[in-house]
Amino acid sequence: MKPISLAHLTFVGVLACVCAQNLLAATANEIYNRSSHNVLLLEGRDAQGKTQGQASATSLGNDVAVTQCDLLSGADNWVVIQDRHVFTAYPRERDEARNLCRLDVPGLRATQLSIVPFEEVRVGQRVYAIGNALGLGLSLSEGLVSGIRDIGNESWIQTTAALAPGSEGGALFDENGRLLGMTDYRKRDGQNINFAAPAAWLPQIVERAGFPNAFGKLQREAANLAQAENWKALSELATGWSHRQPENHEPWLWLGLASEGGQDWPAAVDAYEKSLARMPASVSIALALVRNQLRQNQAEKALDVLHTALDQNRETAGLWFVQGVAEQILGRVDASEKSFRRAVELDPVDALAWEKLFDNAINRHDFQSARQAAAHLTEIGPERPDYWLRLTQAYYSLGLLNRALSTADRAAQIAPDHGDAYVWRGAVLAQLRVYGLAIEALKRGIADKPLSPDWAWEQLANAYYQLKLYPEAIAAQREAIKLAPKQDSYQAELGVMLKDGGQDAEALSLFEALRAKYPDDPFPWRQIGFVQAKTGHYAEAISALEQSLRLAPDQAKVWHALGETYAHADRPDDVHRVYQRLRALDGVHAEQLYRDYVFPLETPP
Repeated sequence: MKPISLAHLTFVGVLACVCAQNLLAATANEIYNRSSHNVLLLEGRDAQGKTQGQASATSLGNDVAVTQCDLLSGADNWVVIQDRHVFTAYPRERDEARNLCRLDVPGLRATQLSIVPFEEVRVGQRVYAIGNALGLGLSLSEGLVSGIRDIGNESWIQTTAALAPGSEGGALFDENGRLLGMTDYRKRDGQNINFAAPAAWLPQIVERAGFPNAFGKLQREAANLAQAENWKALSELATGWSHRQPENHEPWLWLGLASEGGQDWPAAVDAYEKSLARMPASVSIALALVRNQLRQNQAEKALDVLHTALDQNRETAGLWFVQGVAEQILGRVDASEKSFRRAVELDPVDALAWEKLFDNAINRHDFQSARQAAAHLTEIGPERPDYWLRLTQAYYSLGLLNRALSTADRAAQIAPDHGDAYVWRGAVLAQLRVYGLAIEALKRGIADKPLSPDWAWEQLANAYYQLKLYPEAIAAQREAIKLAPKQDSYQAELGVMLKDGGQDAEALSLFEALRAKYPDDPFPWRQIGFVQAKTGHYAEAISALEQSLRLAPDQAKVWHALGETYAHADRPDDVHRVYQRLRALDGVHAEQLYRDYVFPLETPP
């Protein structure tokens, strides 16, 4: 008879102990107080005792614990911490196929845990996860068993209990405090969808030690090929794998990734659809499918996938965010806004959703909402200059210029070579009429290559224009037009600069081109009128100014220019008529017209 080691007997005996008494459901606090003593902080340390990594382990009795095998790398020594007591841990048997490892922990004292048989695991039952989440110490989260999922020909427990990095190797308990599974954060498949290895596997670690792990080998090979971006080899591996295991979702998932890496979007959609059909609860596969559908402008199909996913995962922020993107593509502004709002309700630090809410608010000129979104972004990523510049833009649009200057300076402090920080600083200073400093900041911003150099040149041109430095303004505006030749507003601004800078012929040519393109816009008509009046072509000026006023009757400045032009054309009755119109519209312009052109007509020679 083959001898059996004492360690083997002790380990199996501990794991096999199942309490037969009926247990009443406990509260979350009772579960934590009763069971947290069995959940350990796992630390990897170097030869000098410096911590190199943190995770969790679960003790099943005296001197023994279990954790994930893939955690036990990259460190010289391992320790577990139980209630601030530190014990040296020695990795022993490894069940590579299931990624489960036994640890010898001499001196560790812990209660023998009761193991839940796998056949007793029920979808919908309440569970409690305890682990070293984020390396901050033990914490408890509550959820449900949401499914039993096949992964690599093994059945894993899917749970809605929230997990985080560091939770892996921790424990999942049922409502009676029995061990249901060992949590595996990195096998999670969505924000609130995580997995646990069934606790019933733990007694099998010793006897399964050394079993070949063909599935794990395929996964590692696929992961290595993906990391190397060898999409052709990954496609070949995944294709062969899918032929051998057509009902396994994993090969189709890798095939989708390979197709995506090779920018074959239709093939990626096909592979992800097959993977999702075999793993319909997967949030990550649904998102991968939607991502590639959107690349092919299949927003309606993407929404169908998202609606199905959201039926099962209403609390997953990522799904709401992508739904907002799809609705935005379809032009459904209100629906997209609601989706982005729901995303940040579920995940207040979802920066991408806040970015979308900011952009939406700017587009609808709701600058107060834009300010609120930008403020959230600066809280989420205070080290990001672009978030401070979004806040600058909101303050600028609200007319809160001192605050805008402060946030632009904050961005420049974070990133001294950030061109946009100086462009925004210059734009704000120009609004504050500090034109010299504005020009200095704008020049520096342009030299540092801002994201929108055309806008930077346009801001510089306007600063020069305010100082009546027309040659410099015109030169800067021409640079803006070179970068954005289809931006008609730049052409319009150049026309004004040319007109005021004495280059009337080119200005008139620009305004006539804009009039041909936008015949119902009062702007080119009035500018043509201004240029024609300036050059003494009064009949042409009157015709253009009258048309501008027909399109927009409330332009006091244009009425004044028309009255002035009537006077030059020796049409006194029309001057009086314009004066009466201006009296009702703008008293200042009316008084000026009266003083310069009406009163002289009334005074006898």
